[in-house]
Amino acid sequence: MGSETIKRSFSQRLKDFLGFLKSPWFLKRLIIYVAIIILSVVSVFLWLKFYTRHGQQINVPELRTMDEQTVAKICESRGLRYEIIDSVYTSTAKPGAVVEQNPPANFKVKKDRIIFLTIKAYTAEKTLMPALVGVHIVQARADLETAGLGIGRLSYRSDIAKDNVLEQRLGGKIIAPGTSIDKGSRIDLVLGTGEGDDNAKTSVPDLLGLGLESAGLMAAGSSLNIGVALFDETVVTAEDSLKAVVYKQSPRVGRAVNAGTEIDVWLTTDLDKVEAEENAVQPSDEFNE
Repeated sequence: MGSETIKRSFSQRLKDFLGFLKSPWFLKRLIIYVAIIILSVVSVFLWLKFYTRHGQQINVPELRTMDEQTVAKICESRGLRYEIIDSVYTSTAKPGAVVEQNPPANFKVKKDRIIFLTIKAYTAEKTLMPALVGVHIVQARADLETAGLGIGRLSYRSDIAKDNVLEQRLGGKIIAPGTSIDKGSRIDLVLGTGEGDDNAKTSVPDLLGLGLESAGLMAAGSSLNIGVALFDETVVTAEDSLKAVVYKQSPRVGRAVNAGTEIDVWLTTDLDKVEAEENAVQPSDEFNE
């Protein structure tokens, strides 16, 4: 077979192949196959999107201070689940109320995520009353914290030992060391004024920006008590009250008052009020008689 014949044979085959590619039969099937591939790829991506719930994130609600019944309703409405993993005793919540959650509020999760909760125990843990009589207030505070207790009201009477504990009381009655009481209880203390002075003076501390509990500890550190606590209109729920901070106090910062005096406080969740008061009031550098 000559070279010319081979060339014509190849040329004819190429022509036939190109004609086949242009034929309606081939083009129809090519379109069908391409369409099947495209649909398969799209279907896989859609399935993966559904399977992983891509983009379907839920903000975890704030569940602290809520009871279990309320928690169940909120979680069900958002497609979430919850599980109570622990209970602790605290004096700042109602029995059964949520005190901790994981993940925290506003954390983004997928549907059916379990929110792990810690609630306040329905019955308080017990602890033994420490012996505080004859102990200085600083050591008394440490002993109370170690026992899971807190300082209640402070009162003073004439005694040569300044700020030493003369009496320890619970519910208005003297409580003996070793008595079994609820953890979280607040113990009232009677302290000495020092050198027989019934009018020992102390300086009012700055409570602005502190929560109610922290303000109480600060006041106690200056031998004073928290009196009336007034919440403004921004405090509506129990959760708000936990977030609220002092924006005004009376007596004012730096004033000289008798030990055991009560400090009235006003609280808000509006931090602008706190800033405005801090800018308006400058603490006194000396006692005002």
